[in-house]
Amino acid sequence: MMRMNNYLSRLSLIFIFALILSACSGNPMLAVKALAAQPHFGADAPPLAPLEQRAPGFKQVFADVAEQVIPVVVSIRSAKVVQVPNFNPFDFFFGGPGDQQVPEQGQREQRQEGIGSGVIVSSDGYILTNNHVVEGADDLTVTLSDNREFTAKIIGTDPPSDIAVIKLDGAKNLRVAHLGDSDKLRIGELVMAIGSPYGLPETVTMGIVSASGRSTGGNINAYENFIQTDAAINPGNSGGALVNLDGSVVGINSAIFSRSGGNQGIGFAIPINMARQIMDALISEGRVSRGYLGVNIQDVDSDMADQLGVKPNSGVVVTGVREGTPAEKAGLKEYDVITAVDGAKVTSTTELRNKVAMIKPGTKTNFTVQREGKDMNFSVVLAELDENLLAGAPSSEKKVDKTGLTLQNLTPEVRRQAGLDDSQKGVIIVGVDPSSTAAASRLRQGDIILEANRKEVNSVAEFNRAISGVSGDTVLLRIERGGGTFFATLKLSGK
Repeated sequence: MMRMNNYLSRLSLIFIFALILSACSGNPMLAVKALAAQPHFGADAPPLAPLEQRAPGFKQVFADVAEQVIPVVVSIRSAKVVQVPNFNPFDFFFGGPGDQQVPEQGQREQRQEGIGSGVIVSSDGYILTNNHVVEGADDLTVTLSDNREFTAKIIGTDPPSDIAVIKLDGAKNLRVAHLGDSDKLRIGELVMAIGSPYGLPETVTMGIVSASGRSTGGNINAYENFIQTDAAINPGNSGGALVNLDGSVVGINSAIFSRSGGNQGIGFAIPINMARQIMDALISEGRVSRGYLGVNIQDVDSDMADQLGVKPNSGVVVTGVREGTPAEKAGLKEYDVITAVDGAKVTSTTELRNKVAMIKPGTKTNFTVQREGKDMNFSVVLAELDENLLAGAPSSEKKVDKTGLTLQNLTPEVRRQAGLDDSQKGVIIVGVDPSSTAAASRLRQGDIILEANRKEVNSVAEFNRAISGVSGDTVLLRIERGGGTFFATLKLSGK
């Protein structure tokens, strides 16, 4: 019986095979293919050789950096007690004591908490972070990557740069971050941001250096020289580390540019070279003292460069020298173009301001200046900056159109109405045509014109005579605003 079953099975296979041969029109190869065909998706091999063969070790580069840096980045929880209105919503609807419809609110205490990050810079617990992470805190709790917790105290803060230093209580033998050299960073270089965004510790993101020497015009900090990066930085990352692929800290994450409050690919970090110098001062002296030169300055754009006889962006023009300051004592004058500080080139007001501020008061400093086409050097002993002197400093790049201005002599009554000293010189702008280029360039009512075509003007008539002698179509003005002075180029419509 078994032999009969085997015989029938073989007969069935022969029959099926014959049918396949018939369907393939007598082509036995097609028959074999049809019998063996099965679905197959995807290529048989990767398009490239394994990464380890093409770039040995690269696959683990970022993991290696994270492994070494995460232990030196901490999470910081801050807490402070604030006074808030003591408002009971039920009193609004049902009345309070004495049937008052809206009783006096008074004040009550409320505890506010925040979170940020920091970088361990010494084995006994000094932490470098942002001022805004710890500012005003009554209590600080720091959590390490191994989940150990420490209380901490503030050693020093510097709000103008947004740098702060705190110290852990009772810490010892901690792993310490390596502080690199931010001056050597290159645009396009790979970097990693490490911190505690939204309270999520040990978060690592990656990006590149998008720009360096970035300033927001003082919208974030008074002193700005940011590293811009597209590595994701979010709330809570502040104070954390921006590191290169050597694992060296090159920046302290500080801020983001965002319309939503979250990461949009534009993050800012304070260069570690700047942060380290401020940290050293806070630890050793408890405060930061900055150098002070005593000049008003302005960037040199193309129009200004033509008038001054220099190349655009080749330096910073002095628009005013304050009386009794180091600049005046050294012989610096208006119209001087500062091109270098101690041999290091400067091309913007932000750059010059930062360089001078980072020099210790009392230091003899060399300033290279272009004056009337000649290079000159001035040795200046810097004084200490009073931060209050910065209030009311004028902004740069002001341009006006002659036809858009209405001027008035500074009579005693005008001086009184404008709140000016009796000794105030110049002519005052009392009107700006809103459709003119003067309005577009933001010259304002109340600005005082001190000089036109490098000549003092103390009346409207003197102003008109000064500009009538201009050979070209542009005249250089020296303007006073808010106690500071600046230059503006004025296009003459009749030329």
